[in-house]
Amino acid sequence: MSVIDFANSCMTWFGALNGNMSRIQLDGMCTLIDDEQGTEDAYYLIAPYRSEHTHSDGQLFTMPNYDFRGIFDETEYTLIRTQWVANPDDFDDPGYDNTGGTTPVEAGLFKPKWEDVKLDIRAFEDVTELKTDEEVVQQTLRNVPLIGQIELRDETSGLRTVLEYPIKTMNVIKSPVRYQVDTGALIVPDFSTIAEFQVEHFDVAHVVYNKPDKDEFILRKPRDITRKDGSVWTINDYSERKVYSGQNRLFAAVRS
Repeated sequence: MSVIDFANSCMTWFGALNGNMSRIQLDGMCTLIDDEQGTEDAYYLIAPYRSEHTHSDGQLFTMPNYDFRGIFDETEYTLIRTQWVANPDDFDDPGYDNTGGTTPVEAGLFKPKWEDVKLDIRAFEDVTELKTDEEVVQQTLRNVPLIGQIELRDETSGLRTVLEYPIKTMNVIKSPVRYQVDTGALIVPDFSTIAEFQVEHFDVAHVVYNKPDKDEFILRKPRDITRKDGSVWTINDYSERKVYSGQNRLFAAVRS
């Protein structure tokens, strides 16, 4: 069984004309499987970072600052920029300088934006599937790397998906024996979208579950907030809850 070693897997983009190169660790993967066509396509979520002036001798953080994420496959990318507010052009706070406004979601092909993009996906040499609650608790308390997989199926399209991600937070009880995964970020397919690029067909989410066949996701979505003066601001945060019937699998990297 091949399971990704996320701590040692990364995406690197190479700037055009000997520009900046950025190596960024991976946070999650989603594989879209079309059993009828016999195809599998993998998409990778990179770890977040903050907006910056790269290689500057002056101030490094851009202000206002924003959260920066991306989803990549072998040819496409989407970049997700989450500002303090989702409508910065209308923001009237004198301390908020939006003159360098950026597109919240940008998608396209690697070139000509970058000279090249490389995905270095490494797998653990030895993993064991945890099939009982007792095994989950035992391996959690051994402090070995834990990796989760969630299999979902969309009845309308017939597509099957497998989400894979490192488990960063695991809750356990010794007696009675129980566990609860609480982790993210990861990517969940949005089968209803008609976006142009396939890498845009995902939501960034966190997941919790304590059963092998039920998953509760909180999705990062725009949300309107009405202020006291009646004006409406749109914020981007984890604000939409979805529950899926899925198949959960847990793995531990074997440590001698």
